Amino acid sequence: MSTHDVLAYAIATEAVARLRAGSAPWNTLFSSNAYITASRTWPVPDFVLVDSINNLNVAAEFKPPKQTKREYLTGLGQAVAYSRDFHYSLLVIPEIADDGYRIADHVVDVMRQAAFNTAPVGVLTYDPALFTPLAPRFREAHFFSARATQPTQLASLDNSFYAKWREMSPQEIFLLLTYCYSEMRPIVASTRNIRDRAFDKLWEDIQAGRVQNWARTPRNAAPSTKEGVKKNYRNFLFHIGWTEADGALTKEGLDAHHVGTLYGAWSRPFLDAIAIATLTAGKHLILFNAISDYQDSIRGSFPDQGLWLDNLELFLESKGLLKRNIARAAAATRGEERGFLKAEKQLWKQLELVQPKGRYVFHPNRGFIFNWSRITDLLQTTP
Repeated sequence: MSTHDVLAYAIATEAVARLRAGSAPWNTLFSSNAYITASRTWPVPDFVLVDSINNLNVAAEFKPPKQTKREYLTGLGQAVAYSRDFHYSLLVIPEIADDGYRIADHVVDVMRQAAFNTAPVGVLTYDPALFTPLAPRFREAHFFSARATQPTQLASLDNSFYAKWREMSPQEIFLLLTYCYSEMRPIVASTRNIRDRAFDKLWEDIQAGRVQNWARTPRNAAPSTKEGVKKNYRNFLFHIGWTEADGALTKEGLDAHHVGTLYGAWSRPFLDAIAIATLTAGKHLILFNAISDYQDSIRGSFPDQGLWLDNLELFLESKGLLKRNIARAAAATRGEERGFLKAEKQLWKQLELVQPKGRYVFHPNRGFIFNWSRITDLLQTTP
């Protein structure tokens, strides 16, 4: 799964580069103001390209090499389905299937039929013998025309491609899972969704002093801060694939709840479950790779964490992994202190995904040092 995501996001960054460069055929439909994000509501594409100027989005289904013909035709069905909820969709496939059959030609021939030729579905193809995350070359084998009608209801998009985390301790994560599970079977009908009802129960625990933060001391939160805390907590479980948008547990969420019930919220198995979901469904592994690319590209001295983070943010924006923000870029240029990755780097430290330096994560002249041995071990345990 992680390799799939790394390859998919390599394609995504190359597509953004072509969009921003105004390359044909992208310039026939899209502006050069583009970035990559995610949509975690069903159906869930591998990534979404967003044109901020024209308010258009493109959902993509990426299929890795060495798959069967059936798998690639299934991908075509997925891409077609995305066109109901997104302006356009893309299928990204290799030129040949695992048996050498030229599956890309076959799929393109299907799309060129009269019944599909005007569909808002494109096909990008790549040579599996040459394709790597560092060289994600592809060909626009079949590009879509401007669609005549718009989707009746667009899928919701996230503000970033990776899961945003704010403060939640393992105990709070487990309790919220538990309450979501119990609220999936309400005795009395309610107009409020599962997630909100579950948070109300967690909030009662917080106010009663029954909940601990990461330091294993009581979580202190004034009653007036409820909405702010709720905003910080409400999306993380959804972004790591443990709940649906309304708070109903997914299969992965049920599995995580079982682990927490069996071993405890502060146990190594439950912490590992959080780490795996954060890396994979939460796309933090993609972010780690991008940060590593940034650090490799600098190969120089960056003793100051603030300046390093500012330049990192600009680097991610240049790759399309963050939405372009003129004010944010100006703040970075002025050297203003901001909180980019402030919360996430603390999560990585707690989950032992980075090597700390005392109380901190940043290493002068080195940046972030990721704990790749632990990350590899975690990923090897995923199905």
